[in-house]
Amino acid sequence: MRTILLISILLLPISAIFCQVKEKDQNMLDDSQLSLLEQAEIPYLKGGSDLIFEAKPSLDFDDSQWFTNDHTFITDKEGNLHWFGINNPYPPEGKYLYRYHPYLGHLTSNDATKNWKREKFAIDESTGTEYVGAPYVVWHEESERWVMVVETFLEGNRRMEVCWSDDLYNWERTYEAILPETLWLTARDPHIIKGEDGKYWIHLVSVDDSVSPTISQIVRLKTIDFVNFEEPQPIMGIADNVSWCGVESPFLIQRNNLWYLFFTYAHRRYTETIVVVSDNPNHFDYENNRVTTLFGHAAEIFEYKGITYISSCGPEDKNILNHQSVSLAELGWFRP
Repeated sequence: MRTILLISILLLPISAIFCQVKEKDQNMLDDSQLSLLEQAEIPYLKGGSDLIFEAKPSLDFDDSQWFTNDHTFITDKEGNLHWFGINNPYPPEGKYLYRYHPYLGHLTSNDATKNWKREKFAIDESTGTEYVGAPYVVWHEESERWVMVVETFLEGNRRMEVCWSDDLYNWERTYEAILPETLWLTARDPHIIKGEDGKYWIHLVSVDDSVSPTISQIVRLKTIDFVNFEEPQPIMGIADNVSWCGVESPFLIQRNNLWYLFFTYAHRRYTETIVVVSDNPNHFDYENNRVTTLFGHAAEIFEYKGITYISSCGPEDKNILNHQSVSLAELGWFRP
């Protein structure tokens, strides 16, 4: 009896390990049988979404009220955080809101939520075309320079343009349109990541007007050098018949083998950011795989000093409680 008891005690740890492995295998099996929505984590805003700087450069800059819109955050090699974005006064009499965008703002900070210092405008078109749109900035590993994709007016049309910088403060414009023959005039609001294939994936919103009803869509074009570009391919579409594209401000992230596409549906609700999940970064099913809807306009997601943030901006109206600037909240995730 003593021998049997001793053997039983010795076998207990092995039995426990076997049970844990079996339970883990069972959980993996269960996950593989779940739908995408059941597998997905749900992003949410933790705490408040708080103002980080004023839209107007200074109180005495001019007599206008100012606003912000689409923007981007990037951390430099010294660890400082940079903000680039639409940052303009409301149009004077005789000019129009979506045509009068003369400035691309630039601010820096060593703390995402405060201490923002205003730098000179990254692009100033106040004496030129009076238009510069949504930017996105990334580090281009191959040339060891910063690259910006931004919407500008070229030859009388809104086009996507590439700009370069060695220091994030001084920008060299190319004044050349990206794929002028095939990229739709409605294309705007870039987001850029380096894809699994080693190429830079540029995501834009645009309209497919070759069908009826027209499709508001998010497309991807790829490049290595930001000089030569592959033809745009759609990754998500909504048949909403909106000629200027109802979808705005895409942002794509990968998390635990799933892909999450954030985008604003501003022409339905200005501060509506929808999240769609997919296990294939080339296709997102808006109808069936919406994870959640978040508060925020033109949301950008970034990590700084160990915290993940999600931003919102605007709005482009003058209601008394709206601050027309940029706010940040901490972004959390949970698995139901």
